[in-house]
Amino acid sequence: MLLLLLSLAIAPGIAISLFIYSFRRLYDGSVRHLVISFILGICATIPPLLIQWFAGDVRDDPYRHSVLAFAWYAFIIVAFTEEGSKYLVLRWYAYPLERFQEPFDGVIYSVMIGMGFATLENIEYVWKFGVETGVARMFLSVPAHASFAVLMGYNIGLAKVRPRRKVWLMWKGLVIVVLLHGSFDFFLFIQQHHVVRRYVSDGILSFGAFTSFYIAVRQAWKAIRLHK
Repeated sequence: MLLLLLSLAIAPGIAISLFIYSFRRLYDGSVRHLVISFILGICATIPPLLIQWFAGDVRDDPYRHSVLAFAWYAFIIVAFTEEGSKYLVLRWYAYPLERFQEPFDGVIYSVMIGMGFATLENIEYVWKFGVETGVARMFLSVPAHASFAVLMGYNIGLAKVRPRRKVWLMWKGLVIVVLLHGSFDFFLFIQQHHVVRRYVSDGILSFGAFTSFYIAVRQAWKAIRLHK
């Protein structure tokens, strides 16, 4: 059973990493940098985890918190800290590399970082909540992380080849994924708010989360197709 849970937690991130890598062969020896990026993505879970632990989870006491508090938690405490941590790895490790030369290089490195992050997060969730959660995250949360990574990486890759717009493109890459990630989480988290549950059905809120997920996946695939 333990082996099944571990496989279920690790397989999605590895599969998505290989899928993105299959679109392009990098220079000889560059696999080492991709592996390091994946490992640094795992390490990038530490700062958000600490911040979220100190901030506390609004879902633990939904009767005490307002809708605004749920929004703050989803967009800032979760989305901004997680995407910001991945952004720092991409910006300060991958971006300066000599082999980071074009937009799709940004996509590849960003996905490796994002999948490292998502894999460790997945292990935690599967360990706590079991197989059903692992299956659900395989088709939703992990692909969402991958889509966010593609969008961030593509914009930072563009910054590499458009130095005059470097600052704008880097901020754009971060802000877009924070908004998408935050809205995805917000619609899922707010289902536990006692007032919202009284007036809005879970189906509508789930549709909101799925819409954010769909937009992220669609835009990420569009970026990949532009490369092809």
